[in-house]
Amino acid sequence: MKSYLGIDIGAGSIKASLVDTQGTVFKSTSRATGVETDEKQFLDSLCDIVSEMKDDSLIAVGIGSPGPIDSESGILIESANLPLLKNVALVDHLKKNFQIPVYYNNDANLAALGEYRFGLGKNSANLVILTLGTGLGGGWVYQGKLFNGYKGSGMEAGHVTYFPNGSLCGCGQRGCTEAYFSASGFLHRYKEQTGHTLGSAEEFFDKSRKGESPASTLLNEGIEALAQLCRTLIHTINPEKIVFTGGLVKSWDLFGNPLRQRIQEIIFPIFRTYTQILPGGNVSGALGAAALCMENHE
Repeated sequence: MKSYLGIDIGAGSIKASLVDTQGTVFKSTSRATGVETDEKQFLDSLCDIVSEMKDDSLIAVGIGSPGPIDSESGILIESANLPLLKNVALVDHLKKNFQIPVYYNNDANLAALGEYRFGLGKNSANLVILTLGTGLGGGWVYQGKLFNGYKGSGMEAGHVTYFPNGSLCGCGQRGCTEAYFSASGFLHRYKEQTGHTLGSAEEFFDKSRKGESPASTLLNEGIEALAQLCRTLIHTINPEKIVFTGGLVKSWDLFGNPLRQRIQEIIFPIFRTYTQILPGGNVSGALGAAALCMENHE
């Protein structure tokens, strides 16, 4: 039996799962991360995970992280939500320590690959994934092939400009879609407008659910920003499906229908007849990272 270890690097944790070629998860583990995580702590956590999870069936390790990255060189260039990590050669580090193939790509790209293999986008001819979490990421699988861009940082959809010189984004620029629809964006803009700090996106959505004016207004503005991003993607690459994944999809009941309706209003009529807008989220980031291994070992 063959198994693959998928590792998903996030702003708050590193999650990992050992899986087979059908996507069956044998075991999982995690390690905490945060703004204070430095390079040594980060690399030690990755090694701890591989040491804990590896067995004789392990064929390869796949890793996904926020970008920008250099997937060819296996380097995490930087991450807005892990600010102490700069030019980290994580692939070489794991290869030297474990003598096993290691593959690396942007986390949103791997979310797309995971949905294409195991989720709602299975075998779609033209699939776009938008990840709604701490940030806003994008991935694209066209005719079975993952689009990487030049060095693995293609489809940074969250940093498509929605409002020039608008709200500050974690990337340092202003007006990105991510600044309007993401956990970090909602929390930053809520504090900016009310002076109050919320502890989580769940708290923000709870306030919106209860009809609190600032939260409801910000959510509606976020829906407009996300709809305009989807319009751009639909009109440029003509996807069959756009599937939304990530933690914010848990609140799909609050924004899903108005988002879908707004997209329908602003796209060409022909696109309304077949473009599917779907909430996903059952495929983990770690499973997407394992799928990257499968792409290279089939």
